[in-house]
Amino acid sequence: MKPLPIRSVTGYTYDANYLHGDYAMSKGRVATGHPSLVVSVTTDSGLVGWGETCPNGGTYLPSFFAGEREALRLLGEQVIGLDAGNLGRLNAAMDNTLLAGQGAKHAIDSACWDLLGKSLEVPTYALMGGALSDEVPAFAAIGVGTPDEMADRARAERGNGLRRMQIKVGDDPRIDAERVAAVHAALPGDVEIWADANGGWTREQALLFCRFLDVPVALEQPCVSLADCAEVGRRSGLPLILDECIVTMTDLAMAKTVASGINLKPSRVGGLTKARALRDAAVGLDLRITIDDTWGGAIVTAQNLQLAATTAPERLRAVTLFSDWITPVVAKVPAMDADGMARLPSGPGNGFTVDPGMLGDPILHIGQ
Repeated sequence: MKPLPIRSVTGYTYDANYLHGDYAMSKGRVATGHPSLVVSVTTDSGLVGWGETCPNGGTYLPSFFAGEREALRLLGEQVIGLDAGNLGRLNAAMDNTLLAGQGAKHAIDSACWDLLGKSLEVPTYALMGGALSDEVPAFAAIGVGTPDEMADRARAERGNGLRRMQIKVGDDPRIDAERVAAVHAALPGDVEIWADANGGWTREQALLFCRFLDVPVALEQPCVSLADCAEVGRRSGLPLILDECIVTMTDLAMAKTVASGINLKPSRVGGLTKARALRDAAVGLDLRITIDDTWGGAIVTAQNLQLAATTAPERLRAVTLFSDWITPVVAKVPAMDADGMARLPSGPGNGFTVDPGMLGDPILHIGQ
């Protein structure tokens, strides 16, 4: 295969705004959107690949926008001249430069997957082993609100075709149980719901929630640490999904003993390359997998679809289609169909066309 020497790395930003007003999670974390970091990687031949990462504010993970922007500057300097098609060497160079900057690493890594696919005129999912399904199920996140508000939002999402919903909790355990019960009662039995606390509870609060709860749901990241989440899972008997505490392969191996599934975010783990390895291991460990990310828009959606397409359908819980609930849409990507499913992009690489006019002037440029 002909090498793809990297000539330049360019960063852009836009505000990825939430279409439904306020997006509310546990611990009073509320936002109307977040600044997203879009990265283009250009080769000596002029071929361009695109990637995107978008931290969910500064209190969700250690990652935050200003930090990822500066990480991109440092990482970009190190990858100039490297072969974009040699993803192993590329990731090693980035890891040898920074321990942090996982989101920026993800944007560069995803852009290089896009480049590799374009250079070979095949979709990224073909390079990852091939699509295992022509369509994947989408899910919606129902933000924290009153039980009635959350039930109304869930009904609206079911009306749009969705059959997978993540219910945000993590505040007062009794009220959280009422929220989940209201959503459960509002939906037909063909909708899968799970309660996501985003690490918002102490162990005691999480166990109280489980006692108050009177409907069957899975529980996602009830506490901050894997140890506390594991104890809640053991004592409650509820299926446990782990999210924020799954970063490395060691975390995943430890999770197998207590969890039934994981939420996999490529921006949290450092790129599609690392996310694919974790996904493959999770499938081998017989875990269900949600393909998600910290935040983002159309380009993140396209990246998610590549990974979801190559996940065994019986192991895939759902995938986030940020482009369906974020504005503006800066790239043309598949939208959710009326049956709650998303069809795969057919174009080469990550399968989208960027509208550069919506990104404005670059915020940084490295290389020629």
